[in-house]
Amino acid sequence: MHSYSDLEDPTHLVYGYEQTYAEVIRPMMAAKPDLSAFFIGGGGYTFPRYLEALLPDSHLVVAEIDPGVTSVATQLLGLSPDTRIETHNLDARLYLLRHGEPEAYDLVFGDAFNDYSVPFHLTTLEFNRMVRHVLREGGLYVVNLVDGGKRGHFLRAYVHTLRRVFGHVAVIPTSSGWRSSSRMTFVLVAAKGELDLSHLPAGSRPLSDEDLEAYLAEEPMRLLTDDHVPVDNLLAPVFEDSARG
Repeated sequence: MHSYSDLEDPTHLVYGYEQTYAEVIRPMMAAKPDLSAFFIGGGGYTFPRYLEALLPDSHLVVAEIDPGVTSVATQLLGLSPDTRIETHNLDARLYLLRHGEPEAYDLVFGDAFNDYSVPFHLTTLEFNRMVRHVLREGGLYVVNLVDGGKRGHFLRAYVHTLRRVFGHVAVIPTSSGWRSSSRMTFVLVAAKGELDLSHLPAGSRPLSDEDLEAYLAEEPMRLLTDDHVPVDNLLAPVFEDSARG
């Protein structure tokens, strides 16, 4: 299953990571109803539709590489042909390279990682710099990824890479049993400056600084760069664990 959309109620979020997205940005939604958001990947357009419904004055831009995905979202998943969501059927990195303006967005959402299928060019140090370039002061880069808590090779590398570009990075597991899980979705939140997530409910709290540092320290630091980005290798053990059940 790739996406879940409520055709009658676009504010109904089913996936845990999308519910965490909503909790993370709740204060910004209240303070800035005309916010500007960029989506790396459209998928079922569930979260763009969510923001469109709740923030009618917002500016929402989606870079979805596959026009067929956008077509399915329009025909079957509730995306209105008259939507205010601005879609570009273009790879997100190419879009930012060609059209990214400095400090254009309050929020950037990464939703292009589908289980173990990860567009590696969207994980690197160089790409993170492109995201930082278009993010306003006080803005947030929110992304989800899949890894195994008992493995975590990709997660650790991705956190280290984000930290080279953003001042603060938080990691939010979507389940309390993340540490022993063979497969887990994590939400990562990155910001240029201070990152205050104290408003999050108990079930959506990020790892403490101590727990995150201890987890990262279990392996040597690895950075993902355009010259070295072995995402498939880092995720291979998680795939094998899941296959064994």
